[in-house]
Amino acid sequence: MRSAVSPNDPRFSALVAALDQEGVPAAETWRRVGAAAAEIGLLRPSYQHVRRIVRVERRRQELRAEARRVLTGAVSTSAAGLAPSVVLVLERLRELQLAEELVLQEHKSFERRAFVRRE
Repeated sequence: MRSAVSPNDPRFSALVAALDQEGVPAAETWRRVGAAAAEIGLLRPSYQHVRRIVRVERRRQELRAEARRVLTGAVSTSAAGLAPSVVLVLERLRELQLAEELVLQEHKSFERRAFVRRE
């Protein structure tokens, strides 16, 4: 069965972010998202669509966890009476932010191409 779900609908990204759990297969997340979508009156998204969003969301979470580790390290260094290299900390945080933006851009670019092919 083919679904007519717009790949740009942010509600599916929000559902994946809320329902996906670390260590749970993408198929289980797809089932959860499909059930939640049906409850609020949306068409069930395809497995491929949810899987792409799951990969993006999991990568974003990895990057954000790394940013928290960088900040925690800087705070720990400061708490120990040492001065962390502010320049290095800021550079690493900026790298992580750029990586997250790249992940989102690649996802949006892929979805635009997929949407154009379906039309």
